[in-house]
Amino acid sequence: MRQFQVLVTILFFLTPVNAAWQAGADLRCLDSAFIPALRVDAEFSYSWDDVRITVPLRYSESFSYDLSFLETGVAVSVYPLEGYGLFIGASIFRGGVFWGIEAPRERFMLMSEIIAGWTFSFPWFFIEPRVSVSGLFEGQDERFSALSEAIPQYSKLRISLIAGIEIR
Repeated sequence: MRQFQVLVTILFFLTPVNAAWQAGADLRCLDSAFIPALRVDAEFSYSWDDVRITVPLRYSESFSYDLSFLETGVAVSVYPLEGYGLFIGASIFRGGVFWGIEAPRERFMLMSEIIAGWTFSFPWFFIEPRVSVSGLFEGQDERFSALSEAIPQYSKLRISLIAGIEIR
């Protein structure tokens, strides 16, 4: 059994993998300067070969309402056309929590997300225009509409521009 474990470990380290770490932010969040709400989107990713695992972290606060929202999740993306940067993905888990005086009674909200975009990689940084479509689970529509009213940057369809650093 020990020989098998050593063989698997050696094969794991000898297998060529094109891996990278990424950290980025959504430049579209700069529209907070013109809207009475703040939204900050950041994400951290690890990619190898044609698969990427992303952990987004999003914070939103309304200046008109006493409402804040923090969400995170895990998303998986694949690059079906090798070397072209086109990707498609979906969230495995996406959830958020409300707080504030005007927060909904049920403070936790589960969502899903489908993502498509294009990654332009350069040495040490990347730019990624993308489109994401959010879906809601049964009974979540009322909370999402309250969130969209308080923080206008939340909609079921979002066009984003992610920019960040990439370490290969």
